[in-house]
Amino acid sequence: MIVDESFAPDNPDEEVDLVGITVMTDLALRAYRIADHYRRRGIKTVLGGIHPTVLPNEALKHADAVVIGEGETAWQHVVSDAGKGELRKVYRAQKPTNMSNLPQPRRDLYPDLAFKSYTPLSVGMETSRGCPYDCEFCAVSRISRQSYRLRPVSEVIAEIEACGISNLFFVDDNFGLDKKSTRELFAQMTPLKRRWVGQGSVSLAEDPEFLRLMRHSGCRALLIGFESVQKNVQESMAKTRKLKIDYGEAMRRFHDEGISILGAFVFGFDHETRDVFDQTLEFAMNHRIDLAQLRPLVPYPGTRVYQKLRSEGRLPVPDWWLKGIGSNNLLFRPKSMTPDEFIAGLTGLIVQFYSAGGIVKRYFGISPRKRTPFDTLLYAGSNIANHKRYFNNMPAVVNSPGVLVHSLD
Repeated sequence: MIVDESFAPDNPDEEVDLVGITVMTDLALRAYRIADHYRRRGIKTVLGGIHPTVLPNEALKHADAVVIGEGETAWQHVVSDAGKGELRKVYRAQKPTNMSNLPQPRRDLYPDLAFKSYTPLSVGMETSRGCPYDCEFCAVSRISRQSYRLRPVSEVIAEIEACGISNLFFVDDNFGLDKKSTRELFAQMTPLKRRWVGQGSVSLAEDPEFLRLMRHSGCRALLIGFESVQKNVQESMAKTRKLKIDYGEAMRRFHDEGISILGAFVFGFDHETRDVFDQTLEFAMNHRIDLAQLRPLVPYPGTRVYQKLRSEGRLPVPDWWLKGIGSNNLLFRPKSMTPDEFIAGLTGLIVQFYSAGGIVKRYFGISPRKRTPFDTLLYAGSNIANHKRYFNNMPAVVNSPGVLVHSLD
């Protein structure tokens, strides 16, 4: 049985023999409460994923066992040992998973959606794993060890054909880094006539021919990690130092191919000034970014930025994930502006970007002749969903343990 609370809530009174929970930092408190409930019932519970990998001792307070690293090679040992009543405390992946001959997911076990969705639902698919970059704010490298591994194209295509779903989401941390393999994937996907979205970098726009192949293969939208529009911040990041294209030209090329862009922006880097919010709004509106992820820098445990902020005494609540504090809030003291200036700037940006006028204006970033009915539905549904999510959960300042002071009434 598979439970995914993105689809439907868990029923913790279900009769089961063994519980395995994947834990992300943002949802660690929820995961621990579920694990505690099962353990009180006498059911063995195992925690894995990025958060237990970084903080195994914390996770072990709520579990009978913890899996550190990628789970494919470890899980079979967990199940075997649990069946024999010999569950160990810690299972550790000794090396990154071999991406060849991975078993296909049992998608038939997923629950039905328990709520209305504004956008067409997509099936998650993986073509590669890991990321070669080591961004100071990202914990992915703690699991992937900065390795970047490809699945054989033939196996990806076989999985796409087997799932029988028209809409796909490539869950790769950084889709398309290996251009040769990705070109082959595009060529074999084109006759399948699937629609897909994924996560990639600005560098995907460097080659116009590559972009055309991407569009013909069914690409409708990409999440692009712009991070910051300020040049001094961009230059400090490994993934942007060798870019052969600027952000504005990249947006023009993506849109010329009819590819919608969800721009991910992070605020709070030490070199950023308070002008960053106005500059981001100007960039996003001028280049008609279809959707934007606008959030403060999150000091995730296991990252260099977490260690830096904590050592400098700029992290008021070091274990914020255990206090019920969401990562959409300002969890640290910025260096180049006051907390109130930060929140006022960020909330002002969100309000203007996701206003009705802003949504309508940005719609025409991609020529209407290139907006298929699917693209229009994706644009409208995503913007409506994000408008509701942001306006219902405006960011706040974390001033002291367990205390949030909202900067806007």
